[in-house]
Amino acid sequence: MDQEKTFTVLLVGEGNFSFSSSLCDTSQEIHHITATCYEPEDVVCKQDLTWRNVQHLRSKGAEVYFGVDATKLHEYSFLSCHLYDRIIFNFPHCGRKAGVKKNRDLLSNFFHSCADVLFPKGEVHVALCQGQGGTPADQPKREWHNSWQVVAMAATAGFILSSVLPFDSDRYCRYQSTGYRSQEKSFHLIGALNHVFTRSLPVKNIKALQIIDMLTSVQDLQCDDAEVDRGFLGKTCHPINVLHKELIKNCEKNIQVSVIEDMFPLICPNNTCFHHTPHSFVMPDKGWSAAESSDDFYKKPLCSVEQDKKPETYLADICTNHTIGLYHLRPSLTCFMDDITCKSNFRPNVLTIVSGLVFRKCLVSLTTMPVYHEMLMLLDYRSNTPKAQLQLFIDTIKTAIDTIAASVISDATETVDVQKMERHSVRFNQKNEEEYTITMSPTHCDQIIGTIKVVPPKHQYTDSGAHVVTLNLDSIAMSLLDIKDWRLLWTEDKRFIEQFHHRVLKPFQSFSLYPPYYIHDVSFWVKGHTVFDDVEFHTIALRMSKGNIVNIQLLDQYENVETGNIGLCYRLIYQSCDRALSYKSALGMQLKLRDELHRCLQVTLR
Repeated sequence: MDQEKTFTVLLVGEGNFSFSSSLCDTSQEIHHITATCYEPEDVVCKQDLTWRNVQHLRSKGAEVYFGVDATKLHEYSFLSCHLYDRIIFNFPHCGRKAGVKKNRDLLSNFFHSCADVLFPKGEVHVALCQGQGGTPADQPKREWHNSWQVVAMAATAGFILSSVLPFDSDRYCRYQSTGYRSQEKSFHLIGALNHVFTRSLPVKNIKALQIIDMLTSVQDLQCDDAEVDRGFLGKTCHPINVLHKELIKNCEKNIQVSVIEDMFPLICPNNTCFHHTPHSFVMPDKGWSAAESSDDFYKKPLCSVEQDKKPETYLADICTNHTIGLYHLRPSLTCFMDDITCKSNFRPNVLTIVSGLVFRKCLVSLTTMPVYHEMLMLLDYRSNTPKAQLQLFIDTIKTAIDTIAASVISDATETVDVQKMERHSVRFNQKNEEEYTITMSPTHCDQIIGTIKVVPPKHQYTDSGAHVVTLNLDSIAMSLLDIKDWRLLWTEDKRFIEQFHHRVLKPFQSFSLYPPYYIHDVSFWVKGHTVFDDVEFHTIALRMSKGNIVNIQLLDQYENVETGNIGLCYRLIYQSCDRALSYKSALGMQLKLRDELHRCLQVTLR
């Protein structure tokens, strides 16, 4: 039998040392325990139960220290010379009738103190009485302003809540709660919860926005996008990559497949954009313009690209043409349809697939992302077999996604849940004879995950046409894996990708529970003759918040009849899905946003 790892455990704020003593008995010597209390030794010695527990701890090899302030752990040389795997603070309290504000400060200072003596992957355990924590795990839940706001206090020191468990006092037979209003009286443990905190990565721009910033903040016309990480299709364990490979493998069961590597530029001229998207990122001035209608693309003959517009010349064009607004971040891989169909490996009756990053400007939402991975699928047809080929295409895609969904659901429940399968089943909704939308229903409403377009044959190509499918791999992954927030697909926290290290798709388990959110309002005047760009406002807000805004709501709109100016008031909600976002950090982002709105949108702040 392998020897178990010895954990170093630091207990602070111990009252009568009964919890430390009980932990020592139940740990089977796999814990090296250091127990501390705030009171001086001469006071503790006068309490018979406490002193017996101290003697018991020392007999078991534990270290015991007195007069230790849990908010200044780094100041004690006998503690700061070690790093601990776990720090435990059971039922912290400032004493007597201290209000929630003092106890919040106690928690905040304690977490800051822990950061100096905890291993990088260590845990901080905080047990609180029923309702004190202020999280949804508390039943009944107190009003936020009346709770200790433990998650927000931990965030000030860079900690996130990773799990919440009932405080099982029965497990520790020697434990006797004490300290009610600084007395030796016990307090109620019914409904008490143990909150487990871990470190988070520093708050910074998420990778998706880093890519956009790198491509739209070109300095000295250095436009080589080869240095940009194009996403996760090459990262073996990432669920986007696993999903991508599974889709291809399942499609190959019905039809011959040819996969083309995405070597196309992330930046391309506006006149190559034929796929319909709401807006595309334009550079170098960070503005944006509407893409051409998809109808324009489908009127163009296949293989009509000009020689001077081949992909390898796009970047050279950008570096020599300084005209603002001529280039954009690609909104779809259909921008390169002509190049794909001209390739020698684009063959009749073979499903051609190319996948890569695409970009769009959009309103802030947890499910709508400004960067995502698109899978473009092309299948040619002859004029006498369009319906048969289209049905083959639809059946192939539906079977591929439904097969993956069944695997995910059965992995989670060991049996196939019929209702869940129905919700995750793919549906094709016909808009007209040449266009379909592809949807899934992981919740109560359909989520669009792709489109099908029919490219009619042109006379110069006799009877040859094509069926074109675009799939949003990120949306499919979110639906299948029960991921509520698109930003998680871009997290750099290893706890995300480690859940898929066996290259198996399964429901995602959050590692940051009940992240705190902060509400800020912004009001400003817009000149009466100006059309206010709501999407641009959302885009600026997302950029200035480093991706930490989850919702923007228009609260009020008012017209000044004397000046004709329009007053707007927006409410912004700041929240991170994977990092410890503090109130101070969110406030700093809000202040920077105000300055940026004045600079970019020429509004007058109120």
